[in-house]
Amino acid sequence: MARPTKAENEKRTERYNLRLTLAEREWLASQARAAGLSEIDYVRRRILGQTVASRQMVTDPALIAELNAIGHNVNQLARATHTGRQFQQYWREIGDELRRVLARALEGVGGP
Repeated sequence: MARPTKAENEKRTERYNLRLTLAEREWLASQARAAGLSEIDYVRRRILGQTVASRQMVTDPALIAELNAIGHNVNQLARATHTGRQFQQYWREIGDELRRVLARALEGVGGP
């Protein structure tokens, strides 16, 4: 299925040429990586005054282990679901658990 056509006012038709030094380009690339964005998305957000937050890593081994276990459970459920078995109630439980652990992880890295 093709992507829906954008309205005229949503199309990005205008270009802006910008020259940077090698050092500036490397700095831009590192900032974009830290924010988890492509360079062009990073630049667009910055020049339009949108917030660009640095992505931070979860380093708590207990949280990493919990997220890893949830990932294994998701893989097992997906495999079982693809074989025709019904496990819908477990998907909801896994989703709830994932939200709980992610909330704890975000608290640890300065998130919401």
